[in-house]
Amino acid sequence: MAIVTDSTADLPAHLYKEHNITVVPLKVIFGQEMLLDGVEITPDRFFYRQAVLKEYSTTSQPSPAEFVAAYRPLLEAGGEVISLHISSRMSGTLQSARLAQSMLSSGHIEIIDSTRVSAALGLVVLNAARAAQRGAGRSEIMELISRQIRNLEVFFAVDTLEYLQRGGRIGRAQAFLGTLLNVKPILTMRDGYIHPFEKVRGKQKALQRMITAMQDRYGPGTSLQCVLVHGQDPQGLEELRQLVSQQLNCVEIIDCQLGCVVGSHVGPGVLGLVCLPLE
Repeated sequence: MAIVTDSTADLPAHLYKEHNITVVPLKVIFGQEMLLDGVEITPDRFFYRQAVLKEYSTTSQPSPAEFVAAYRPLLEAGGEVISLHISSRMSGTLQSARLAQSMLSSGHIEIIDSTRVSAALGLVVLNAARAAQRGAGRSEIMELISRQIRNLEVFFAVDTLEYLQRGGRIGRAQAFLGTLLNVKPILTMRDGYIHPFEKVRGKQKALQRMITAMQDRYGPGTSLQCVLVHGQDPQGLEELRQLVSQQLNCVEIIDCQLGCVVGSHVGPGVLGLVCLPLE
């Protein structure tokens, strides 16, 4: 079994390598300059251009041909492919993958809409790849993915809604537009869209509220996989890690830096928490 995803999964590079995950990059566009996410531009360089140089970026999905180039060698090696991607309500990436599947006329490719993005997508991808390495078959991995998408929860706090609004990805979080100074909007995902969750005043309260929301969701003491994600805010990440370590029963904690494509749509300063009950 071969697991394929796209660069919006935002996993650390070493996890892609360790678990044989194929990544098809999206593109970040600065004016006339088009760069492959995570290949031709790193998150550190991206956020420098966005936050310091005040450059505005847009994004573009992979082409069907790029997916064909990713799938073909996996199929020729005798493998089956499970391809798991960013929510189809946020990107046309899934449509490109489906077109590539039809171009190859292969019955050995499964295309899955995760209805998620960033570390929420990445955690499901990682668990699917681990299952594949253990020798799980297609149906078992498909069931695992479906179950984990249902059981996973994500909350993230942003410094501003400007980037989501400008990029057209704001969804129902537009209800939070016009918030007061120092109010941190906490957002979540439902049915493939970004939804408002709550507004709190200040970063520390936002971090604490995300944790109590996870406690409400799963109950006290539940063994969890936890992914912490930040957009160029390592200090905020460390604060979140300390709170999570003290208040949640995280059997595994993974740190993720927001990638360039997702960063284009949410801006710098994002802090997020993804949790999934341990199976």
